[in-house]
Amino acid sequence: MTTVASLRGSAHETICDKCGEPLIAPDWAEYFSEEGVVLNLWSCTRCGNRFETEALAPADAESKLGRQVLEEFFPSLLVA
Repeated sequence: MTTVASLRGSAHETICDKCGEPLIAPDWAEYFSEEGVVLNLWSCTRCGNRFETEALAPADAESKLGRQVLEEFFPSLLVA
């Protein structure tokens, strides 16, 4: 099996606010299109801390990806 080095130290990484462990991906994310906000739920594998973060989605996110791509890969992001 091949091992790949992680890219820790990224400017976009999320850090556990309790123990400082770098986190790779949220457990859950939800996009609120009217507000243009993405809400992420994180849980730390080291200490078990759970917390939320908010991020502003780009105003033109749907137009850059295209509706067909969003429907195919992220159906839960589209309401209606």
